[in-house]
Amino acid sequence: MTINNYSLLSLIFFALALLVKSVPAIDIGSLKILNSLMFNEIFFSYFTELGNGLICLAILIPLLSFISHKTNLNNVKVQTLVMVGIGVGLIVKTLKELASFSVRPGYYKFEDINYLEPIFSYNSFPSGHAATILSISLAWISLATKKINTKYSLVMVSIILTLALSVSLSRVIIGAHWLSDILGSTAIAFLVLNIIELKVMEKILFTSNLSKYISFLLIGMAWIYIISQGTVY
Repeated sequence: MTINNYSLLSLIFFALALLVKSVPAIDIGSLKILNSLMFNEIFFSYFTELGNGLICLAILIPLLSFISHKTNLNNVKVQTLVMVGIGVGLIVKTLKELASFSVRPGYYKFEDINYLEPIFSYNSFPSGHAATILSISLAWISLATKKINTKYSLVMVSIILTLALSVSLSRVIIGAHWLSDILGSTAIAFLVLNIIELKVMEKILFTSNLSKYISFLLIGMAWIYIISQGTVY
């Protein structure tokens, strides 16, 4: 897939996000359907946090890099995925500041919605959890399976993509985000795929020793925080 393809997909999903956001009935309807059918407090209190930046940094990124290194896939370095995560974080923070007025489902306190605590009211667009896990997962899929077409690669793509999409949708299921927020996060993920293919990013993502040292330092700090606090909040 070329850079232009990624750009086009990013624009399509961003347009879809704006379209759905402009028709509240779609957001509210999808929220109520998914929440009523799938909400489970115990399961989703853990599962949805797989998209948390700290969890991705401490667990998902090292695991994905290890899988690509120990199998017949292309080796994807830890620093590459960490830099992707940092880039996503900056994009999400910027968009949340610009759209700070966007309210979450928790703002309305729907009586027929089961919310997973903590409940937030603002900074809905986009979903940071969804943008993080989608961007890291799609970046890994793009790099690990490039020019490789085997049954194993197809299985791994299916597993990682299913996990990323499920975690993303869990943000709607628990009443933390709207469907339009997830569509916006998907647009960010394709934008990131576009960026990592730029020549100017090659050294930072793949060969810089500084990026490597910073990446391992951040992973260590993430583990220290999680262990010391006993939570990702």
